[in-house]
Amino acid sequence: MDLGDMVVIDHPGHPLHGFVGKIVGRRGYRAPDDYWMFIYVASKMRGYLIPQSFLRLRDGENNVAGCNNSCR
Repeated sequence: MDLGDMVVIDHPGHPLHGFVGKIVGRRGYRAPDDYWMFIYVASKMRGYLIPQSFLRLRDGENNVAGCNNSCR
């Protein structure tokens, strides 16, 4: 995952599960090999710090891998 990539919040326990955002920064380690990522979620018009392990890359321009049109 690099800056500018579109991602989906994919952790079932996260309050923003299913939301799509853009990586705008990286803020250090949460655990070894797990960065805190600064994600801008356009539908909320806000940025959030989310662990990299909670994210997955968005598949294609309009489709989200593993998401049946329920992702916001």
